[in-house]
Parts: sequence; C-alpha cells; structure tokens
Amino acid sequence: MSVALVGRSGLRSRVLRVFPWLAMILSLALLSVYVATDILGRRRNAEVAATVLQSAPQSKAAVAGQVPAKAANRATTVVLSESKFAASKITTAPARFDELPTELGVPGKIDVNADRQIDIRPSAAGVIREVHVVLGQAVKRGERLVTIDSPDVGTARLNLRARQRELSTARVEADWKSEVAATVALVIPEIRKGTDPSVIGKEFADKPLGAYRGSLLQAYAEFDIAAHEEAKTAGLRSQEVIGEHPAVVARHTREGLEAKLYAVIETVAFDAAQEKRLADQRVRRAESDVIDAAQRLRILGVSENIRDLLEHCDRANALAVDEDVTMYFISAPFDGTVLRRDAVPSQKADSSDVLFTVADLNTVWVTANIGESDVASVPRIRGGSIRMTSTSYGARIFPAKLLSIGALVDAQTRTVPLMAETDNRDGLLKPGMFVRILLDSPTSERVLTVPHSGVVEIKGKSGVFVPQKPSAAGAADHHAFTFRPITMGRETGDRVVVGSGLKEGDVVVASGAYLLKSELILQNQTEED
Repeated sequence: MSVALVGRSGLRSRVLRVFPWLAMILSLALLSVYVATDILGRRRNAEVAATVLQSAPQSKAAVAGQVPAKAANRATTVVLSESKFAASKITTAPARFDELPTELGVPGKIDVNADRQIDIRPSAAGVIREVHVVLGQAVKRGERLVTIDSPDVGTARLNLRARQRELSTARVEADWKSEVAATVALVIPEIRKGTDPSVIGKEFADKPLGAYRGSLLQAYAEFDIAAHEEAKTAGLRSQEVIGEHPAVVARHTREGLEAKLYAVIETVAFDAAQEKRLADQRVRRAESDVIDAAQRLRILGVSENIRDLLEHCDRANALAVDEDVTMYFISAPFDGTVLRRDAVPSQKADSSDVLFTVADLNTVWVTANIGESDVASVPRIRGGSIRMTSTSYGARIFPAKLLSIGALVDAQTRTVPLMAETDNRDGLLKPGMFVRILLDSPTSERVLTVPHSGVVEIKGKSGVFVPQKPSAAGAADHHAFTFRPITMGRETGDRVVVGSGLKEGDVVVASGAYLLKSELILQNQTEED
C-alpha cells in the first residue's frame, strides 16, 4: 500500500511540473492564431482598398489630385469592417459655401519686443578679460556674458575686506567685554553676602575679570582685614586691655573701607556694563561699515551675499590671499538671445559703452501701417486678435494679439500705425522678417468650408477623408474612406476654408478622421511588410 501511495505522489509531482509548460505552449499557440488572423484581416482590407481604387473613376482622382496606387506605391483608401465602423462612431458632413468677410492683406514687419530687450553696459569701467558668448547665442538668466578687470572694483573689494577685518576684531572685543561683565555680575553678589575673599579668589580664578579683579578683590580684602581688626579691638576693649581710642579707630577704619568697597562695587558694575554696551555698539557700527562697503561694490556691478559677509567676516584674511580683487563679470538679466555683441578681449570698456544687446524672443512685436483707405477694417480687430502669414512658412497662420492702433493718420504716408504681439516660443519668426497681416474687410465673399475636426495631415499634406459608395467597398460589410488632399485657407470658428480639392456638396468625415488616419498608416505598414 505504501508503494502505491509513493507511486501516486510521484505521478502527481510529474503532472504539476509539466502543467505550466503545457499552459505556456497553449498561450503561444493562441497568440500565433490571433496575429495570423489580424494580418490576414489587414491584407484583406488592403485588397478591398485596392479594389476601390481600381473601380474609382479617373475624374475623381483628378479632382483629388491623386495618382494611381501602384504609381504612388502607397494606398490612400482605408477600409473598416462593420464592427469597427460602428465602434468608431464616424460622422460625415457636406462641404458648403459660407459668407465670410473678405480678407485684406497688409504688409507688416517682425520687431523685437522692446519691453524684453536690454542694452548691457559695464557698471564699472575697466578692461575686458574674456567674452563668454557669441552673437545669436541663447543665454539663461545669470549666465556669464563677459569678465572685466576694473581698478574701481578692486579698490571697493579691498575696502570691503578691511571692513570685515574690523568687524571681526570688534566682535572679539565685544565677546571679551560680555564675559567680563557677566563675571562681575556674579562676583558682586558674593561680596555682598560676605563670602570669604579666599573662597571668591579660588572660585573665580579661571573666569575673566580684567582690570576689575585687582580693584574689586583688593577693596574687599582691605574691608575684610578692617572688619577683623575691629572685632579684635572690640574684644580687647571689653576686657579693658586697651583703651577706648583704639577701638574707635578700628571701627571708623572699617566703616571707611566698607564705604570704599561699595563705591568700588558700584563703579565696577557700571563700568563693566558700559564697556559691554560700547563694545556692542562698535560691533553694530562695524557691521554697518561692511554693509555699506558691500552696497558700494554692488553699485559697481558686483553682487555680494551680505548675510554671508557678516556671518563669516573672519574669512577676510584667507580670501585676500588668493582673491582676484579687480575681476567682475556681467550676467544675463533674463533668458534671451544675444542680438548684438561689441565686446572684444583686451578692449577698454567705459560705463557708457554698449557691450551686448540681449532680447527675449519668446514674444515678438508685429508692426504695420494701414492705409487710409483700409482704415474701415481696423475697428473689427481693436482689442482682439489678428492673423498673419509669412512667405517663409507658406500658408501657415500665426495668431497675434493686438496691442495698439494709432489715433492719428500720418500726414505724409496717409497710414495708421498698428502694433501687435505674437507668441514665438518655437523661434520661427525672426526680427526684421516681413509678414502679411490679414484683416477682415467690410465686404464679404462666398467660400467653401469643411469642419475643422475633419482635416488631418498625412506626409506633410493636409486633406480630408471622403466616404466611398457601399458598392465600391467590394463587400457589403465593409466601409471605405479615401484620403483626398486639399488646399487649406483660413480658419473661421469650427470650420476651415478650402481653396481646392473639393466642391460644394462633397461629403467628408467630420469626426473620426484621426482614427482613419491611424488605420491608414497601419494598413500601409502591413502592405510594406
């Protein structure tokens, strides 16, 4: 029976070891079947798309500006199964004519944003040691532009180090005065209590008292001797060993020395506290001198951490050994681009010389002069936005925010100045570049438009997807859409003006165009594979 149990347990362990491998093999088989089915499905869609292209009339291809699929070596039709079409929720809309204001083009120019442009001059005259940037370089705030040697900066920095040394000395003296005053404040109560002078001497032997140790403890010792002498003579007088006169002398001597002791105590207490106050005042004056010297250096363009200078004034001597006192550098005040560079190594630079011009080109200004005959277009955009194009970027529209419109007509040019601001974080618009500002004129025109959501870009071409007739899809359960390139115009709300590629009434995909774009790209990749 035990043998049978052992056999069963061995069989069970073998089954448990084999089971994970069987499960993995089954999973791989299912995955292979799924991949093969997906590839076959995409090839079938591609074949259906090819059938659609072959069955489509040549006139439609001519209208769309397309070439046959074999000649272009790339399909432009995507086919969706019934289930995928239902899940995509694709909607269509016809191309229609809309009444829009006629566009008026006005020549303009890109200028630097004057609010974000600065001419950089040296704060202190000197000789340029090194230039760290080149013309056109993008710089970050705080990045070094140039290093200059200036005698004025050297003199100011040496003065700062001298003031730091004075502050260090004043603080040492103030610390000493504070310790002496604290010790005096402890000794005086002991004297008033009548503690033995020898005990006081031992207790405060290692504590600072300065000159007050001699005057204070000596007066206390003399008083203590006189008190003992008075007590001795009083005892002898009571025994009638001596007469009355020696006892009176001893008593008055003790009283005089006691008065002298209290006078010394009052004087020492006041002098110690006063010297501490004066030492603290000298420290504050020395700190003010350091701050003043640092601010003078800052006026010359050298920024110093004043708090660090005050906290670590004891480092002045160490810094003076290797410090390049005449050197200072000029940094970029904000993120921008170097538009002008006149700094050259070994060149003398005065405070009136412009070494660099730095501008932030993330925003630029657009200036234009509107003709007197076109002034009627101006009120339509006051306080709003305008559009502009550049020959460098084709039909791309750049939005801009209107800043101001001139209140007067120039007597010579008969124009009204206009200024706007546009975002330029991509750096496409360069100062000095000519642009064309598009304004809406009082007249209107009929233009063909399609939904903006239906326009996509494939391989650098803008276009829309046009649904094919059910008979052209090659199968009743498939839906075909052909990509048709168009020439885009301006945008108006949720619609886009079409220059060419469509005619009125052509049905295009209004929503779901990006899904069709993705399917078309995957389909073409499958064909290439």
